[in-house]
Amino acid sequence: MSNHVTETELLEQVQKALFETSDPAGAMSVFELSEATDMPEPAVRRRLRKLINQGEVEVVKVPRTNIVGTVARQYCYRMVTPRELHESE
Repeated sequence: MSNHVTETELLEQVQKALFETSDPAGAMSVFELSEATDMPEPAVRRRLRKLINQGEVEVVKVPRTNIVGTVARQYCYRMVTPRELHESE
């Protein structure tokens, strides 16, 4: 049995993590996605780039508390909902 994971399976992991996030904005950072999918951050970035190019994921700025307790807006990623896809046509 092969441990080979296809590109499609990896994309599905990222999509699943984004759909299941508890974040009110439905968004996750690269670090959060890396933790959720057990993939290294560079691999997550490559998958996100592909999903963004396909119009399935969008970049949003979401308030996050950093390590020193300051709230700052951070780039995160979320799935584009079917309604948003329809409105953009």
